[in-house]
Amino acid sequence: MPSIPKQISEFILMGLTQEQVKDNRIKYGANEISSSQKKGIFLMLFGVVTEPMILLLISISIVYLLLGDLGEAILLLFSVVGIISITFIQEKKTETAISALRSLASPRTNVIRDKQIIRIEGKDVVYGDLLILNEGDRIPADSELISDRIFSCDESLLTGESVSVSKLQSEIVFCGSLVVSGEGICRVTAVGNQTEIGKIGRKIADETVGRTLLELEVARLVRNLFIVAASLCVVLALYFGIAKSQWLQGLLSGLTLAIGLMPEELPLVLTIFFALGAFRLSTKNVLVRRSSIIETLGAATVLCSDKTGTITQNKMTVGIVITKSETVKLTPNLQLSEETKFLLQIAYSASKHPSFDPMDIAISDCLHLYDQTNDSALISVRDFPLTPDQLTMVRVLKEDDFYISYAKGSPEAIFDLCQFDPSESRFWTDKTNELAKDGYRVLGVARSKSSQIHIPEDRKDGEYLFYGLLAFLDPIREIVPLAVKTAYESGIRVIMITGDYPETAKNIAGQIGLKDSDLVYTGKEFSNLTEAEMKSVIRKCNIFSRVSPDDKWQIVRMLKADGEIVAMTGDGVNDAPALRTANIGVAMGERGTDVAREAADIVLLDDSFSSILESVRIGRQIFDNLKKALGYLIGVHIPIVGITFFPIIFDWPIIVLSAIHIVFMEMVIDPTCTIVFEKESAESDLMKRKPRETAEPLLDRELFINSLIQGAFSLFSVVSSYWITEWFLKENSPPQVVSTATFVTLVFSNLFLILANRSLHESMWSRMRIPNPIIRYVFAGTIAVLVLSIYLPGMNTMFRFVPLNFLQFSSAILVAFVGVLFYDMTKLLVSKLLRS
Repeated sequence: MPSIPKQISEFILMGLTQEQVKDNRIKYGANEISSSQKKGIFLMLFGVVTEPMILLLISISIVYLLLGDLGEAILLLFSVVGIISITFIQEKKTETAISALRSLASPRTNVIRDKQIIRIEGKDVVYGDLLILNEGDRIPADSELISDRIFSCDESLLTGESVSVSKLQSEIVFCGSLVVSGEGICRVTAVGNQTEIGKIGRKIADETVGRTLLELEVARLVRNLFIVAASLCVVLALYFGIAKSQWLQGLLSGLTLAIGLMPEELPLVLTIFFALGAFRLSTKNVLVRRSSIIETLGAATVLCSDKTGTITQNKMTVGIVITKSETVKLTPNLQLSEETKFLLQIAYSASKHPSFDPMDIAISDCLHLYDQTNDSALISVRDFPLTPDQLTMVRVLKEDDFYISYAKGSPEAIFDLCQFDPSESRFWTDKTNELAKDGYRVLGVARSKSSQIHIPEDRKDGEYLFYGLLAFLDPIREIVPLAVKTAYESGIRVIMITGDYPETAKNIAGQIGLKDSDLVYTGKEFSNLTEAEMKSVIRKCNIFSRVSPDDKWQIVRMLKADGEIVAMTGDGVNDAPALRTANIGVAMGERGTDVAREAADIVLLDDSFSSILESVRIGRQIFDNLKKALGYLIGVHIPIVGITFFPIIFDWPIIVLSAIHIVFMEMVIDPTCTIVFEKESAESDLMKRKPRETAEPLLDRELFINSLIQGAFSLFSVVSSYWITEWFLKENSPPQVVSTATFVTLVFSNLFLILANRSLHESMWSRMRIPNPIIRYVFAGTIAVLVLSIYLPGMNTMFRFVPLNFLQFSSAILVAFVGVLFYDMTKLLVSKLLRS
């Protein structure tokens, strides 16, 4: 048990008893942030099982069981299990932002209970507890300060403001803040969800994470195709039942046709694209927490950025030193004059070491940078700390047998300490105002004129000599101006949202090249506007200062309501609601809080703006390549549907495809082939384009027509192979040779269409000069599986194939190649006509 310091002995009787602790925990709850009700595992599983494709496959399995074909039914059910497993794993990934908040809100702390000081975990703090807070402590719950000794804390996690805040008795100190200086006794006034950090946590938990634009579009496309497939299924079943009195066979044929038409591999293609895109970004220091968000980032129209720790480094540095004879802008290799060195030494002597105050740290770093540190300055005989009434820090140091006072503080307070005459005061006040306008925070530095024999009893004992001003800044990240320029070239608007002063925000905006940097709205000004005025301001203002977490959240929501695709960057707890609300939340990994990282979709591990733009580039590349993949998938489904439909309707002698063949095609060949498109290189003008319109469909008119044309050529090849084998190459072979040769043509037509779809605007021959190493592996793997399914005993029985001779096999390949060759020659003309 810690000993009881004299200064807090008077509070020892004010702590809670164990009985009161139990009562308050029951009445006010634990000091933990709880989340909303999570989606149950059975509800998630139900959502997966009721997907249209799953229902179709289960229906076909049931029909096969009714027909007595147990083997076919079991194979289809295994494919159902595979699809459900893949989808369920993706659905099972849940958000962990509340866990991060819970961790942040649970530091260890000293409390007074039962007349004793004990140290407990923050989560065990209850309403009414008496906390003892010292320099360096993390505050575990919102509390009222009832006693203090020059108490100040860093609230940047909540406010975004990097400068510490002085606190007086009866003021509230907030959960998650860091005690920078002094000591305090506090009474807990709010715990858990009732704290300010808890309210943010609830907002994160209650904010629904919507599906991305592409996910919505793909879901809509699959739904529409399902309606078409279901309609054709009913028509075919009625045809068999009425015309041939084969109702069960008609139902089976209709369901087989439906799964041939359904692009059930499309969600799997999305998963592959996004998973590989996320892996590629991870090699560039970008962690994607929700991989499907990458495509949305590629469509971003607005980038809202927090200033502190995002645009700037969230680290105070001494930028300018002004003495009576010179103004020096500090650079790493600068040779300092003796006068400047002496001023820095005085400021260092007037600072505590070690210290949690960002300005003390900045002064210490500056002295270390220029090798001017004097360790004797760490020993003081008396300190007169900063107070609300006395905005100066004075430290008395013993040098030999005398005492010297060193002072730093607000310029006005230092001027008063030095007893300036009006002309001196006017001169240095003008200097101070100039620095403040340029975004600097300014301290005055002074030293007692002469040594004293006795230790001063008051900071104003003796005369002081003014030595100059120190100007501090939170420097911008070097990469930010180039990143902002790249964003503008890509058609992305950049908005800075900060808790800092308007003048500071203007200065930073000018440094990074932000457009319209003279127009600034504070959070208070913005919240006082009417809704119509807010919409007008949102469209033209690129700088918002002095904003609260609610203001950030509101700005992001209004931008989204105005049709923008919003990416929001941030690093603090105060950014978490806006990160969660934005279309894309981008958190900083190095300096960011766990709360911000867990609330975001993307985490920049190196905190670099260039990584944001790299994410945009990859997002756009994914969308381009998805269009190629979608065109291919639509094209290859047309021959699958045709060769399934024609033999049934027109009573051809051989039925080519059954349900298991179609599942084989789409679960093995198609997803594998789409990996090729994911690996396609980006177009040269990718980052010069404007973001795509939200109304622009993935399947646009040009892509749809090209897909129909390539599908028609491919279907013609497959049908041609069917009749060429039936009439000329069947000879004395069994009937299955026709279906086997037709299936070979279908597979190779798919492979050749991969080459034709690498670009809609180049021939497959010219596109071959751009390497895509995955193609050779896809071709080799697919052909190997095909050959095994035809020639391996047991496997060919399962798929009802028979071995082909050389002529039959090579003819099937040649027919497939000729069909795709004709498409490749016509696609350029078709695209040109459609664009004109």
